[in-house]
Amino acid sequence: MREISGDPGESIDRLAAFLKNQGIQLVYNEKIAPALGMSYGGRIAILPGQSKAEEFSTLVHEAAHEMLHKAERRTATTKTVRETEAEAIAFVVGKAVGLVTGTASADYIQLYHGNASLLAESLEVIQQTASIILAALEPAAEQDEAVEQATEEKPELAEVA
Repeated sequence: MREISGDPGESIDRLAAFLKNQGIQLVYNEKIAPALGMSYGGRIAILPGQSKAEEFSTLVHEAAHEMLHKAERRTATTKTVRETEAEAIAFVVGKAVGLVTGTASADYIQLYHGNASLLAESLEVIQQTASIILAALEPAAEQDEAVEQATEEKPELAEVA
C-alpha cells in the first residue's frame, strides 16, 4: 500500500458521483490485486481494503486515466507519460483535500521512469484535469459554477466534465 494518510471526507462520494454522471462505472474488486486500481474505459475497478486516503488517491488516479487516456491521447502518449500525468493529478487533488502523500507520488512516477522534464511537458493538462476534478468535489451549490469555469478554460475536456 502507498503511504498516504489523512481524511478525504466527502470527497470520495463526490468523486464517485462525478464519475457516475460521466457514465463511468465504479466497482470494487479484489481480483485486480496487486494493482490498487484499474481503468478500463468507462469502468474503474478499485481494490477493496485500502484506507480512505489511499482509496481516494487511487480513485483520482484512475479518474485521470478515464479523462485523459481513453481516446486518441492514449495512442499519442507513452505509458510513462500516462502514468506520470495520472499520478501528478492524484498528488495535486490529494494535497488540495488535505491528504499527506509523503513520497508516494514521486516513488510511483519514478517507478514508470517519469522525470521532471516529462512532468513539465504535461503540466498544462495536469492542471486543467486537476481543476475539473477539484470542481467536482465542491459542495453541490458551488459545483456547477466551478465545473463550468474549469471546462471553459479547456473546451476539449468539456465533454468529460
